[in-house]
This record gives sequence, C-alpha cells and structure tokens, in this order.
Amino acid sequence: MDFTLDDEQQMVVQTMRRFADRELRSWAADADRAGKPPDKLAATARDLGFYLDAVPADADGLLDGSYSHLTRALRGFELGRGCAALAALLETNVEPALAVGAWGGAEAKRALYRSLASGGLAVYYHDHRGVFEIEADGAAVRISGRLGPSPALGVAAHALLSTRELVALVPLDGSRRDAMTPSGWRAASWGTVTLDATRVPGELVLARGAAATDATATLLAWARTSLAARAVGVAVGAMEHAERYSHERIQFGQPIGTFESLIRLRDDALTAIAAARLMTLHAAWSLDAGDPGAFDAASRARVVAGDVVSRSTIDAVQIFGGYGFVNDFPVEKLMRDARAFEALYGDERLGRVLAAKAV
Repeated sequence: MDFTLDDEQQMVVQTMRRFADRELRSWAADADRAGKPPDKLAATARDLGFYLDAVPADADGLLDGSYSHLTRALRGFELGRGCAALAALLETNVEPALAVGAWGGAEAKRALYRSLASGGLAVYYHDHRGVFEIEADGAAVRISGRLGPSPALGVAAHALLSTRELVALVPLDGSRRDAMTPSGWRAASWGTVTLDATRVPGELVLARGAAATDATATLLAWARTSLAARAVGVAVGAMEHAERYSHERIQFGQPIGTFESLIRLRDDALTAIAAARLMTLHAAWSLDAGDPGAFDAASRARVVAGDVVSRSTIDAVQIFGGYGFVNDFPVEKLMRDARAFEALYGDERLGRVLAAKAV
C-alpha cells in the first residue's frame, strides 16, 4: 500500500487546511456559544465542493467516477482540526448520497439528489439499539421510533435509516422534530425526530433482510472511517493549541513547555495520534480497494481514534491548567467535543464482546 498523496489529494489537503485555519477556527468559538453554525458556512462550503461531493455529476453533483474514502479521510483530518461541529455538518450528506447511488432506484435518487441540489441536508442514522418497529404496508413500510439525537437532524430534510432488517430513505417533512444543543458539537444542528407509523414508499426502501445487513455494514464502515479521521483532527488541534500555549506561559522564569512532564505528556499524545491516523488511512484505503477486511479496520480505527481524542483533549486541558476549563481558551470546547465521537454509531467494543459470547 502506498500512502503517497497524488496531486489532487495534496491540493485537497492544502485547501482544507487553509479553510480550517482561516474560517472554521475563526467561527468555532462563536458558533459553539450560539449553538448554531454561522450563516456563511453553507455558501462557503458549497464553493469548496461540500454537500454535493458524493452526488453524481449527471444529477447536478460533483462526483465523477468512484468515490475516494482516502481523500475523504484526508479532508476529515483537516476539518477536525478546525471545528468538529461544523465538520459534522459538512460531511453529513455523504453516506445518504452514496447509499442512494449504490442501492437506490430512480425515484430514490430523484428525491434525494433534488433535495441536496436545492440546499437540503440528509443524515445517516443507525438503529444500533434495535428499537425501531417496522411494519409492511404493501411494497411500502411503516416505521415507528425515534431518530437521534444526531447532528444535522435538527434541520435535515431526509434521514437514511439502517436497522437490522431495513435500509430506507425517510423524508422528514411532517414528522415531529425537536432541536437540541448538547454539550459537544453544539453548533452541529442536533435534533431528534419521532416517527409514528411513518409511511415510507417502496421506492425509497433501499435494502431489506440480508441485503440490508450487508448494506448496513458498508454504511457503518464509511461513517466510522470519516468519524475516526475527524477525531484525529480534533486531537491534533488540541495538541497544536497546547504547544502554542506552552511556549507562551511562563512559570519559574521559563516556558512551561520546557518542563519534562509536559514534554512527555505531549509526546505520548502525538505518538497515539500518529497511530490512530495510520489506522484511519488504512481503513479508508481498504474501503477504496474493496478489501473484505475494511469493515473491521474501520471499526477498530474509530475505537482507537475515539480513545485518542478523549485522552489528548484532556491532556491539552491539563497543559493549560485552570485556564483550560475556561471557554475563552479553545481546549475546553475540544474536550467537550471529544465526547460525541464515542457516542455515535454504537459501541464497537460491546458489539465484538457480544459476537464473541454468541460464538
């Protein structure tokens, strides 16, 4: 495997790094306090190719050929460095668009792609607790249960729902929606949607039965790899802030960055970050290569990245000392943001334990 970046990937990394440093980081604190994204996010993001990057070119999108999860991971590293909440909104359309492209019929493609092209958002939600009730209604299905809490669900026009037996594109118009602002990713337009025997036409059902199980595994691999990349980016950002502060903060007549204990703290964090980044790149490469081990690689990358971002952001707060808990400094927000990476898409560790016990 060769992780040397081609010209397009280098351009993506450079562009996303500038975007993260100049825009996302400058918006992050105010967006977090307000609990909503800045008004200029959507326009700026579309100029950079977000929201429609997984929509085929013949449906007014930007995808020409196969989708590159490796490029997406490289993009995710930089977005995480900028702001985890805004990154979640920028990435939200990818799984629904790819799923409809892979398994949807003409009507599903028309419904979703038109919505996305007109500025709508879609969100992927996995029923990892198995709480949704699904009833057949001819070729259609009726779904009952609560979607969320999930980022973008407070404003999304469609939800891609995967359960043990079904993958379906669910229009959210007319459903009861409750917006919320949790402690992490506060600007990510979180929400819940209550489905009460909501009818989903057969044309919007993408997979059933065993096919739904396979499709869900693929969807989770896509989502977990992206989540891992953004988690690594947040961890990198935390260490960048901590390093800068350690050179500025003077104690006992010298910068605290010269203290051995803090040098070791940062060094251990950077080692763990490097390992998580490599695992994420391997998972993304495996997805693009069609490697059957990609699903396991994505799951393990997400677990390691979740651990790393949790530990690294706590370490960054420690380097800042008491100031680390004040929201005038960026690491307090990053420590809160780290929690969301552990909450989405279920607990892989528990899943592996249950699978081993079943065997």
